[in-house]
Amino acid sequence: MVDSLFADVSEYQVPVDDSYPYQIFSLRSNDGTYQDHNFYENYAWAADAADAGRISCFIVYLYWRPNWLDTVDTHRAMVGQAGGPHPKMISMVDVESGGNPGGDQSDGINRAYWRLVDWLGSTERVIGYANRSDFNSMWPVRPDGLRVIGAGYGSNPNLPGQIAHQYTDGRGYGGGLPEGAPPFGNCDMNSADGYSPEEFADACGVGSVAPDPVADMWIDFMGLGGNGWPQLAGHTLVDGVASVGHKLGIPGFSVPPGPTQVPLPRDTEARVRAQWIQLRGARGAGLPQCGGLSLVDAIAAIGQKLGIDGFEPPCR
Repeated sequence: MVDSLFADVSEYQVPVDDSYPYQIFSLRSNDGTYQDHNFYENYAWAADAADAGRISCFIVYLYWRPNWLDTVDTHRAMVGQAGGPHPKMISMVDVESGGNPGGDQSDGINRAYWRLVDWLGSTERVIGYANRSDFNSMWPVRPDGLRVIGAGYGSNPNLPGQIAHQYTDGRGYGGGLPEGAPPFGNCDMNSADGYSPEEFADACGVGSVAPDPVADMWIDFMGLGGNGWPQLAGHTLVDGVASVGHKLGIPGFSVPPGPTQVPLPRDTEARVRAQWIQLRGARGAGLPQCGGLSLVDAIAAIGQKLGIDGFEPPCR
């Protein structure tokens, strides 16, 4: 049976580098609204390593707090600023009692979970983390099919939906397994029992799956994570065209307010509908930021303004 080991790190360790030996990697983004100081360096390495095939996937986790909306939005904003979410990235909700209210927190934790799902467009790409006590007391009501990393130092908690076991915090609980990893030294370590790195990635929805051209086209319109395109000043494709028209002084073209943040629709039908709206406007009535023109006609209007032969929007 194959087991895959991986480290779980934050600003309490040095940033990751190419000495890291495993093919799964887990890094913290934020604790509530507090931003981990090593996040951007760790994320950049993970994205590059995933692109190069050095790692199969990586986890970015947030430490859940009762201000769940601010916590999730901090996570989303940080990932977006780092150029993500990367196709091999998994989001994880870290549920722990430390510094949090006692008792059942299922409502706020589940709201955080579903906001992440709406953002990533996949339930598989959002997982949980907890020890047995916190899992049962803080999160007794959980989404169906939830996958979790169970924390248990010296024993395996075998939580429902568990896909990995955090077996040590680097202080001698490994029972012969590594107590850390380069370049960090001793640190939290996990074992995805029974999973190869590729199988773990598959289980979390970021493995070698069939391409989704509909989702890819939605991303072309809206940007990675629905956050617009950095090369278009954070605008979506349509809003970028509108900004060009506004700069050229074309009547009716306006710069939309930002920042853009639109979740990926959950199913193919909704994604196709969203793309049609990006092309034609709501109910086919044109795009208000483009003077009521469709996307094609807006480009034609810009071409006409620039004096390009043959570019001419239809008469209305």
